[in-house]
Amino acid sequence: MNEFDRRWKMGIAARDDAGQAPESAPFGFATRVVADWLEMARAEPSFATLWQALAVRLLGMLTMLLAVLVAYDALTSPRPTLLQPEIENAVADAVCFL
Repeated sequence: MNEFDRRWKMGIAARDDAGQAPESAPFGFATRVVADWLEMARAEPSFATLWQALAVRLLGMLTMLLAVLVAYDALTSPRPTLLQPEIENAVADAVCFL
């Protein structure tokens, strides 16, 4: 019996028993719930899940590094020499050769 059939039968049984409210949970219910929870907790994460977690952490670290470097550059570079004509002309000449 696959998962869908099991859930389908549970839904039918719940619908049929909707008028009868049980006094307490059936015997062993808590044990089954804990066993299912432990089984899900022990399952190995998939490669995609690990990759996504690694990618998110790496993206965060790179964003923080970029912010630190931008702040460092803004605080340490002298303002008048940001666009020196020599460098600007060299870049323009290099672009013309492309």
